[in-house]
Amino acid sequence: MELDVLDGISEEEFASQYIKKNRPAVIKNIDFDSAKWEPNFLKGLIGDLPTQEYDSLFDLQNLSTLSHYIDTYFGKKGPFEANVPYVRWYNQLKDVDYAWGDKAFSRVSPFWKKPNFLSGKNLLIPVASEGDYPDPTTDQFPYRGILVAARGARTRLHTDPFCSDAVVSQFYGVKSVAMYHPDRAKELSLINKADNSFGGYVDVRGDNLDELSHEPDFHGTLGPGELLYVPHGWLHDVIVLEDSVSITWNFIHEKGALEYIDYLMDDPSNDSEFEVLKYFYMKGGDTFEDASEIIRKYNKYFSQIELACE
Repeated sequence: MELDVLDGISEEEFASQYIKKNRPAVIKNIDFDSAKWEPNFLKGLIGDLPTQEYDSLFDLQNLSTLSHYIDTYFGKKGPFEANVPYVRWYNQLKDVDYAWGDKAFSRVSPFWKKPNFLSGKNLLIPVASEGDYPDPTTDQFPYRGILVAARGARTRLHTDPFCSDAVVSQFYGVKSVAMYHPDRAKELSLINKADNSFGGYVDVRGDNLDELSHEPDFHGTLGPGELLYVPHGWLHDVIVLEDSVSITWNFIHEKGALEYIDYLMDDPSNDSEFEVLKYFYMKGGDTFEDASEIIRKYNKYFSQIELACE
């Protein structure tokens, strides 16, 4: 099946028809300065900064610079190569000293804009002050990352942490995306499933990167000027067809928060990504030790959300 591909959409329609219904989509014509996202320009702008190179399952492999990565891996043709690293340059996600990408985000912020249909209203995460809606061009979001990936780089099948939704804004190059409905999680799970939000799922490409071993529910490409909406619980596998630059970020919206509330109720203390969630509550002014404290503070709010979603 093909994803819904929309030329534009209102905030209200996006929330009611896609977030609430947990329905993926591609939105075209996003606002960005295409010339400023080409590799040579980025090398001059942020190429000196340390980047995080990962494998296809979010395990850190190396710290280098963006210029080194582009010079080493970009521009290759022919068959896909195995084990091409993937730059996932995250803004700060935990209260630790690390090679975070906040300085890089600051430098690129003039060259893209927050999509109008994602105003930042009605978000549970990141927590916002009254009337002060978070903007991914300037503010930290969970898993907000500058993604730089050479042809053949992959993000293997996974779901996003703590039942959050994700978007990917594509600025340069092309990716192929395969998406699987949340109901298929058991079918695609490994026997020894990892004990974290990313989980452990079969490799739907295996050694042959050109083919999928399991038929996806949606399969298509993402090109420059297009934004992919990945609702919570959807499994997705990505492979880079052309050297690629994009930005991604995660959020939890009132319209799609029921599974998130269930996640908190189920005691996620063994989930390594729960530390990221606590960091973003801390950024909003609250320090929580465990999920029960979050539930107690927001119990009335969560009850209102559950009633509204019935």
